[in-house]
Amino acid sequence: MSDTVVTLNNKTMPIPISYAKSNHGFSDSHNDTSRYLFELIINGQSISKKYFSNIEETKYSHMITIKHKIKLSDIISYRAAVSIYPSESIFSYELEGEIDQNHSSSTQRTDKLYIEFTQNDNGYAVCSCFYTGLDMNKIFASPPN
Repeated sequence: MSDTVVTLNNKTMPIPISYAKSNHGFSDSHNDTSRYLFELIINGQSISKKYFSNIEETKYSHMITIKHKIKLSDIISYRAAVSIYPSESIFSYELEGEIDQNHSSSTQRTDKLYIEFTQNDNGYAVCSCFYTGLDMNKIFASPPN
């Protein structure tokens, strides 16, 4: 009877994997790397004209916060805009309106933008702006007046 010796010393080589380096880990190189420039101009008699801008990696931005100490009753009108970078062509969307002084919140929406103004118990304004783009299935809820 003959003895057959089988050795399993087959060495394997690693398989190269295509990937794109990212700050958030490994990802597909076709991921969306857009940045959103949100701009807001508010007008009022006691505050005159104020300009806010934020660059975000998300499709929303908190434009006015409590720390700004701006009363909602001091805001008469506004103009909001969002621009998307980088892109082959410039995408910029605008929205403008007036604040109804008879309510504690104000919202407005176009097919691309949604803006919401609310106030806290001290009357200070909070403003959030959302780029809705093609996300038509999102639901936006505002607090009751």
